[in-house]
Amino acid sequence: MARRKSTTPPTAEKPDTGGQAAPSAPEDDTDGLSVAELKFVDLSASGEPMESMAKALAVCTRTLRRWKRRPEVAAAIRDRTTEAMALARATLASAANRAARALDELVADATPDHARIAACRAVIENATKLGEVQEISDRLSELEARLAGTGRRN
Repeated sequence: MARRKSTTPPTAEKPDTGGQAAPSAPEDDTDGLSVAELKFVDLSASGEPMESMAKALAVCTRTLRRWKRRPEVAAAIRDRTTEAMALARATLASAANRAARALDELVADATPDHARIAACRAVIENATKLGEVQEISDRLSELEARLAGTGRRN
């Protein structure tokens, strides 16, 4: 069944709700997710605990669990998490590149700067681990897509 678009003009004022949260209407360009659900997607992708998300959104955790079971919400969370992981991976890759150059300079200069060397190693190790986590995440997404295609549910 097709969803009707709002007939309210874009410049119309929103009604005053007396400080209470107004019921969220689905947005046309967000796969039908409400504003609260979109905030939930962002908070979920950033790893917020369920209780703090419920408090921030002024809903109960049961509502959040129900939202999370909806395919379009679950897909939005996966997409947002993938975006965040890609950004983190790019940031760490850049830092790992700088760390590798710094290590090379330290070796060439024979300057024993242990704290800097330890930091460089930590950046490189974390960049490597993030790459492994991303690979696992990609494989998991692929398996979930295959399961969804067969109609099986967990």
